[in-house]
Amino acid sequence: MIKRITDFIAQERIRYLLPGLIYLALLFLFPLGYVIFLSFHNQNLLRPDLGRTFAGISNYVEILGDPATWAMFGRTFYFIGGAIVTELLLGLLIALFLNREFRGVKIVRSIFLIPFFIAPVIVGFTWRFLLNPNYGPLPQIFEKLGLTFLMNPPVLANDGLVIPVLILVDNWQFLPFVVLVLLAGLKSLPTEPYEAAKVDGANAWQKFRHITLPLLKSSILVALAIRTITSIRLFDRIVIMTGGGPGTASEVLSFSGYSLAFQSYQFGRASVLGVIAAILAATLTAIYMMVIGAD
Repeated sequence: MIKRITDFIAQERIRYLLPGLIYLALLFLFPLGYVIFLSFHNQNLLRPDLGRTFAGISNYVEILGDPATWAMFGRTFYFIGGAIVTELLLGLLIALFLNREFRGVKIVRSIFLIPFFIAPVIVGFTWRFLLNPNYGPLPQIFEKLGLTFLMNPPVLANDGLVIPVLILVDNWQFLPFVVLVLLAGLKSLPTEPYEAAKVDGANAWQKFRHITLPLLKSSILVALAIRTITSIRLFDRIVIMTGGGPGTASEVLSFSGYSLAFQSYQFGRASVLGVIAAILAATLTAIYMMVIGAD
């Protein structure tokens, strides 16, 4: 076995790739392995005298046996599903529109991409200002339009509206990314199938359903996978806009892990949520690959 490994490494192509592979392993596998290791131990930084003790699967049992955890999972899936579905549908429509040639299309594309390049922290502060009930412009607009139910209580203090608002903010920032990926996919599609369909008398819907969508599967998969992973990691905007509130109405997976680790100092239980997040991201990506069936 050792000889096979050394022979494999001795291949010329592998020698060129080996530094990059080692770097990726250290960058990805070591932190993941350490988080898994911590999830089976108890460690409290407020009591360093207790040291690190082996806990077995007790951290997993406590986390998965807590009803608050399952409520948090529900909020997480609510946010992920709402953000991804809206961004994929709207992103596809906008990408189809921007794929057409019209005067000023390059300027429109450039302007549309601006929110994606803004740091999430700045996005959080911006939307917290816009939605501030005292001096924010949006509550004043709501009042003028007679939408007083959005002001009492304020949207960021409303249990039923806080997740939809976070989805809206997520759409505002990351919809351009989905459009960019899908637009790149549309630009790479071959023209021959469309020419053949035109000869056969296919209408626009038939071309979209039988040509565009099947050929765009790889781009859709990339957009879905990346946005799912980034949605699971949602943290900064929640900290800035809601702080997990009102109550626990906006506590999702990443924020709960942060709270356990750096507010309750329960690093073992926080690491369990980190492991669950990694499993969730890998599982959803695998499901996308099986359902979409991209090559």
